[in-house]
Amino acid sequence: MKRIINIIFILIITSCKNSGTVHSENSYQIEYINESENFTYLYKIIDSNPVKIDSSDSKVGIHNFNIELKGSDIYLVGTEPQKSILFIGIPKTSNQFLVKNGDFNQLVVSGDSNNIVLQNHFKYRNEVIGEIQNIPSTNEKEKTILRDKILVKYQVYLKEFIKENSESPSLIMLLGEIQNPMDFKEELTLIKEVIISKFENQKYLLNVNKAIENANEQEKFLKEQKLRSIEEIEQRKSLGLNIGAKAPEISLKNMNGKTISLSSLKGKVVLIDFWASWCRPCRAENPNVVRLYNKYKSRNFTVYSISFDQQKEKWLAAIEQDQLSWPNHVSELTGWKSTPGKIYGITSIPKTFLIDKKGFIIDYDLRGEALEKKLSEIL
Repeated sequence: MKRIINIIFILIITSCKNSGTVHSENSYQIEYINESENFTYLYKIIDSNPVKIDSSDSKVGIHNFNIELKGSDIYLVGTEPQKSILFIGIPKTSNQFLVKNGDFNQLVVSGDSNNIVLQNHFKYRNEVIGEIQNIPSTNEKEKTILRDKILVKYQVYLKEFIKENSESPSLIMLLGEIQNPMDFKEELTLIKEVIISKFENQKYLLNVNKAIENANEQEKFLKEQKLRSIEEIEQRKSLGLNIGAKAPEISLKNMNGKTISLSSLKGKVVLIDFWASWCRPCRAENPNVVRLYNKYKSRNFTVYSISFDQQKEKWLAAIEQDQLSWPNHVSELTGWKSTPGKIYGITSIPKTFLIDKKGFIIDYDLRGEALEKKLSEIL
């Protein structure tokens, strides 16, 4: 009963404004209402950290702040940074943040529409996070598929949100949620325009410019990769490495000086894997190759790994760290000057060729699910 009376009293008080208060033309007024006798603080985000700039003490839980602004900026209000509301201070506007029953999940925002939209976004984002956390406990592959579907849907929502609120300062809060900058080039331009036109501190331009630069670099890389792929196809044709062709012989020494030839593995399905310890995409794919080797090794499947390393210690360390347990590891330790690399026209790694039991090329450049699907077909 006392709680109900307190809330009614708070709501009555908040409807009575002090008409004698004088604010500058560019000020932003905030009224924060929370059923608590604790001190409430106003924080400004400076260099990604909350810095306390004001405080308020109220027995009835009503806290009023006035922020003098030349342009929009990012703030927090609450008893401590971890228990605060993130909002955008915008000149010539005001907001009321009402925390019902001390529960931030029951936040009610009124006043400037930019912060209403922003808080609705935060609410939806939390729902998405909860949905991902509550994915039914099935196998890891299914969980990954379900999670990726949710994230793809969320990225579509972000695009729509940015376009629907193209002139809102709230867009700055979405910058860190964009997963693939190349898919958001148009939207990043909108965010940049908002920062330039709405925000006092242009430090946020560094972040958006970096995202745009990443998008351009990613686009350039994909174009180069596509061109390189076309060149590799043509080179494979000139080298007679078409699907169905006989795989050229390889004969190299392993870490113990023993020669292992590709032809010695005849009778098995062989994945020829060109890689190196310093190649991140190679190392990222290794767990998948290990899993498939363990799954199919009893069905006459093996891996023939050719390293483009130059330092034996790093090569051996990577084999141990990634648990590459098949016995066929060879290298000339000459980097890109590798003889098999020239024979197979290798210009980038990882690169794979799948060889049938008679030594003919089944396919190439198989990784991830594509490799697993092909192995399940032939084995």
